[in-house]
Amino acid sequence: MKETKALAAVYAMGLERAPTVRELAGRLDVDPHEAGQVVKALLEDKSVTSSRGRLAVTARGRRRIRVVFIGGGFEVIHSGHMYTISKAKSLGDVLVVAVARDSTIRRRKKREPVTGEKDRAIMLASLRQVDAAILGVEGDIYETLERVRPDVVALGYDQHHLESDIEREGRKRGMRLEVVRLDSPEPGLKTSTLLRET
Repeated sequence: MKETKALAAVYAMGLERAPTVRELAGRLDVDPHEAGQVVKALLEDKSVTSSRGRLAVTARGRRRIRVVFIGGGFEVIHSGHMYTISKAKSLGDVLVVAVARDSTIRRRKKREPVTGEKDRAIMLASLRQVDAAILGVEGDIYETLERVRPDVVALGYDQHHLESDIEREGRKRGMRLEVVRLDSPEPGLKTSTLLRET
């Protein structure tokens, strides 16, 4: 087990709750002894800290990993989403996916969500490319960005956010963000189109 992989997992798990060595071992599917050895090296390197048996990534450790952030509704996960998720994951060590709240979908789409926010987060978290799936902050992408503090924000080809706006707002909040717009092999494939066809 590589240190970078362990750091990425500690960071991702810590978005919800700081992990123990045993929980880290379970997440990485390795023997707890092996996980303990890697954590020992990370503690000595000052890349992680341990408090009451719970691990956290330090500022030094955080500089060793590249965190990528994407967000969206993900009501009906389709091949376009999978392409976006895979492309985003290729940009760093950790992929954090923010799931739009049900209230956000109601406001933007003027309808009820097809799948509830908690179920969407669970489905996304089960994908091997996704390191953490979190619920976004209602109505404010920037509060969610402050929580994650990513290195890269990856936007879907059709998302309405402007790269320059995200970079500027990130700077105001003390973040240096690289914002990239991802392409799509099937630009016509959208959840709204799929819903109309059913």
